[in-house]
Amino acid sequence: MRHKYVIDIENGYLCPDNDQLEIPMRKFRVDRLNRTHRAVTMDFSLAQPIDDTAESVLKIERWADGAWVNMPVFPNQRDPCTKVMECRIQSIVDMYVTLGKAIGIKHPEQCGIPAGNYSVNRYPIDISSEIPFWGGRFRTTLIFRRIATNKKAFCAQCVMNVVEKPV
Repeated sequence: MRHKYVIDIENGYLCPDNDQLEIPMRKFRVDRLNRTHRAVTMDFSLAQPIDDTAESVLKIERWADGAWVNMPVFPNQRDPCTKVMECRIQSIVDMYVTLGKAIGIKHPEQCGIPAGNYSVNRYPIDISSEIPFWGGRFRTTLIFRRIATNKKAFCAQCVMNVVEKPV
């Protein structure tokens, strides 16, 4: 039986150590547009490109017994753009390319992400997915960092509820 997962994003916010980034992010927020869509607003700069000298860290925590519990499900990914473009899940590739264009990356499908200023205001995102996951309340943290120094270039968090529905 196939399932569809509906993701209700409660909130999006900057990481607590935002002031420690190469260039602190100016804004990251997730707003509700309607029942099925949310809107992402972000404003940030990259001092150096996100390419094969960088890695992504996706930390997922599940709310359980009154605390956030780490779920070590994804290894760190060197050259995150290339990893997304090689992904076999077309909806993830499409989301990356359209969001990349919206924030100002000229050719997001041609990796990496150049150094520069990036901004988008209330960009709509569909929050339903057929990607296998788990139901429950989760906090995700997405980090881009330099491999050589571990210095963070990007860090944002979201709290979301995932509801599983048979298709």
